[in-house]
Amino acid sequence: METEFKEKTYEKYFSHEVARLTNVTFSPDPCDEALLGFDDAFWLPLPRIMRRAPFVRRRRWSRMTGVEICELDHIADQFSCRMPPFRFNLFVQYKRPVFLKTKGAGEWEHWKRSYYRYNTTPHQQDALERIEAKGNGRAATVYASPAFWQSADLWANVEAETIIDNSNIASVGRLKGHGRYSYDSPGFRGKGHSEVTDIESPAFNNVITRGLEGEPLPFNVHIKQAAKIILEAIRSSDSGAPLFEQARAALGINTLEDGTLAGAFATIEVFSDVFGASYMAVG
Repeated sequence: METEFKEKTYEKYFSHEVARLTNVTFSPDPCDEALLGFDDAFWLPLPRIMRRAPFVRRRRWSRMTGVEICELDHIADQFSCRMPPFRFNLFVQYKRPVFLKTKGAGEWEHWKRSYYRYNTTPHQQDALERIEAKGNGRAATVYASPAFWQSADLWANVEAETIIDNSNIASVGRLKGHGRYSYDSPGFRGKGHSEVTDIESPAFNNVITRGLEGEPLPFNVHIKQAAKIILEAIRSSDSGAPLFEQARAALGINTLEDGTLAGAFATIEVFSDVFGASYMAVG
């Protein structure tokens, strides 16, 4: 059975709960307004500003107006002085599992009870593995999926703020070499397939706690370093680099100067679009 709710709905409320676990988070995801917030109390409409910036205009626009690219660096400098530091990057690949409850299900013999399953995608898996390796402790990459499938359970968890508590979190690195993953409950344990392997990932709260022990950096510095990690990781990937560079060229992002905040934002957003992974800067 497929879940009764969309992946994006689950993603939205999962990310809201991540924000509550930290002092500050930033995610340039256009699907949920992608605003910068202190515990949902302080908002900076950076994406709204950036939609009017020249570098995000497509070629069909004959005239480009809005914020100068250099102004974005200036804005970030001003806000960096007022914000807590940022300490690590969290990349989350959300998965919408199928719920299996019959003895004919492919992995039933390994669970002998109802369970959930999703497939991994090779180019996503490879890209996220490389990002964590290049991150030198400043990047964590995980799969997140619900351990419930009915809409009523989704909204009950939203109201109780227990989406994360009722999710299964798997480390991307632990799923290396596995095309499928299955689990029967929330937490951080499951099985990799097709060669069946018991997988135990770090608990999600531990991922956040360890990340918050990292070196504090100003917002603009942190974002630029995150973009650098992405570029180094993807350009070393034979499977991911061609599509990533094609997307950058299509949007005109490859013309931006290295080291600019505008270029960093654009790199992160293109990565999210191409690989379907959500990015959060966490402090």
